[in-house]
This record gives sequence, C-alpha cells and structure tokens, in this order.
Amino acid sequence: MDSITKTWVELSKLLNVAPQTLSKWRRQEESCPRDSKSLSDWQVWIKNKKSIGKGSGRLQMSGEDYKLEDIQDLKAKLIQAQERKEQAIAQMRELELSQKKGELIPATEATEAMLKTLTPLRRLLDALPKLVAPHANPNNSHVAERAIRQVLDEHVFGEMQKILSEQKTTNVL
Repeated sequence: MDSITKTWVELSKLLNVAPQTLSKWRRQEESCPRDSKSLSDWQVWIKNKKSIGKGSGRLQMSGEDYKLEDIQDLKAKLIQAQERKEQAIAQMRELELSQKKGELIPATEATEAMLKTLTPLRRLLDALPKLVAPHANPNNSHVAERAIRQVLDEHVFGEMQKILSEQKTTNVL
C-alpha cells in the first residue's frame, strides 16, 4: 500500500533527505514527481537518480546536513590521524625492542652509573690543589693551593656546571 504524506517535511524525513534538498529537486529536476507526496513515487525516482549517478552532494545524518566537501575533509583528517597513530605505535615498538636488546637503559640507572663514576673523580679533583701546591710553590703552598683551586673552579667545575644547566634546559623543553 502506497503511503501519501501530508507535508513535504514529513516526506523528506521518510526519504531521509533535508527538506531543502526535496525543495531543490522539485524546482530543478524535470523527472522528479514534483507534485506527488507519495513515498513510493519518490523512492523509485531517487533509486533511478542514484543509479545514473546524480546526487545532491549532501548527506543528512542525525539531523545535520553535510556537504560532500565536509565529508572529504573529515576523511582526510581521519586518515592523517590514523597515520600519526601508526607512526607513534611503530616508534613505541622500536623503543621497546631497543630496550629488550639492552640498547636503552632507564634514566635512573644511567644517573646512578654516572654518579658512581663521577663522585670519586670529584673527590680526587677536590684533593688535587692540596696535593700539588707544595710542589708548585714550596715557599708558599697556601697561595699555590688557592691558585690551583681557582683554576679548577673556573675551568673544570665551571664547565661541568654549564653542561648540567644545558642538560636541564634541554630536558625541560
């Protein structure tokens, strides 16, 4: 049994198209059943229209009307997001593999190893001025000790401090 709708809006809802689309078809399409509110007439016409490839370029979903360009843009964005996701997953897998091979170690382990190596070296450097001063200036070892300590502070420890501050800046960024 053919259902005849009372309004054009009701017909557009049953056809799942925007009321504007139905109005446009009625104005512009010669072959459409423009004066008929019969659901079956319109369904047959739409089926024929789709089969010959003519569409409105719009899609209605959840009460929203979308243009073909909108859908293409969304699809392109989705593809880009999927590519970024796949790249991130691949990078994570590479890191996991490197860690399993022993090529990567946790930062805490690296810090511990550095401290174990550098702490005795720092003690030796701190003791160096007192050990070398009597040989550098046997008449006044206190002046020699201060001079050596100043050189160490400016050149060795100063350079170490610069490296540490650069590393902290790099890690913050």
